[in-house]
Amino acid sequence: MLRLLYCEYIKLKRSKILLIGIAGTLIVPFFVIVKAVTKYVSNPRMVMSLFSLYDDALMFLMLLFAPMVLTILHAWIISREYTDKTLKNIFVIPVSRTAFLCGKLLFLAILTFLFMLVSWLEILALALLCGCFIPVTELTLPSALFFLFKMLFGGLLLCATQMPFVYLTIKTRGFAAPLVTVSAISLINVVMSNSPIAGFYPWSASYLIVTRRMSGRNCPKEIAAAIILLLFLLGITASLFRFKKEE
Repeated sequence: MLRLLYCEYIKLKRSKILLIGIAGTLIVPFFVIVKAVTKYVSNPRMVMSLFSLYDDALMFLMLLFAPMVLTILHAWIISREYTDKTLKNIFVIPVSRTAFLCGKLLFLAILTFLFMLVSWLEILALALLCGCFIPVTELTLPSALFFLFKMLFGGLLLCATQMPFVYLTIKTRGFAAPLVTVSAISLINVVMSNSPIAGFYPWSASYLIVTRRMSGRNCPKEIAAAIILLLFLLGITASLFRFKKEE
């Protein structure tokens, strides 16, 4: 498994697609800081806090940017095996198809956690930089560690809700279907996040669970978590079943 992960790293390192992932981590922290600074300049009485920065970042990451960036990365990692016609060579080596796909899924999970970790570090660094010029409250190590846990927990739920896009990539052997689907889902996220039934929509429910905003919804958090788990199990089972049928 370690060799499979290393091979995926080498392939990703040699490709410009890695720049998309790096750019994806930069967009949200920069946008959140600019938004907070703009509010402070227009109204100096408005306090900028580390809590509000991370809270806004989680919203934009989990509802919009992270699903799209991660789908681009995993669609490239999987679809290039078809476009480069490397599967025929891979299938003749003593590695089972299940192990091969699980290696890719594990690598995608690592990328997801790194994506959230780098975003957390960037927000903290920008908050410290802003603190040199304007007051930033709650800028403490316990607050930062508290949101580190939230970011990583959000990464775990993002991994679970990415499985349907993995299946679409394997099914269609390309970018188009997963990208169109994740774009539609992200737009629905924006509408559904404040809806009373958002808990039944797994991509919005993930954000609500991480930020503890499930109270007042028509869906208990246990049911929302069960829906996310079911989505993950169905997605990974369908992906493995489809990949085993490849010729």
